[in-house]
Amino acid sequence: MVTTHYMDEAERCHRLAFIFRGTLLDLGTPSEVVERRDIRVAIISTSDAAAAMDLLTLCPGVDEVAPFGDSLRVATLGGVDPVALSREVLGEGPGVRDAREIVPNVEDAFVAMVHSEARSGSSP
Repeated sequence: MVTTHYMDEAERCHRLAFIFRGTLLDLGTPSEVVERRDIRVAIISTSDAAAAMDLLTLCPGVDEVAPFGDSLRVATLGGVDPVALSREVLGEGPGVRDAREIVPNVEDAFVAMVHSEARSGSSP
């Protein structure tokens, strides 16, 4: 048994149990946990990351927008295509120089779980 806050370490385990504020959020293999979140992730390069971040954060279906080097990492839920959404939302403003979808990982799943708990207000 291993306990860690580092999701890259957790991703190497056979089975995971995610606990947040004393509540078991999910249990399963890394791929099962990620798959249950129905999350999609993209790296977006734009001429104005700060403005793009502000615009994308307001979009329905967007779970998280975070700086990633000189780009943005955009995570969406419910099957929303993060590349198409970014092109649509940023086309009239900062624009999209480059966009590519990447495979979501355990950290993306954990962040989505914590956000979901915070939205539902079920955390103590």
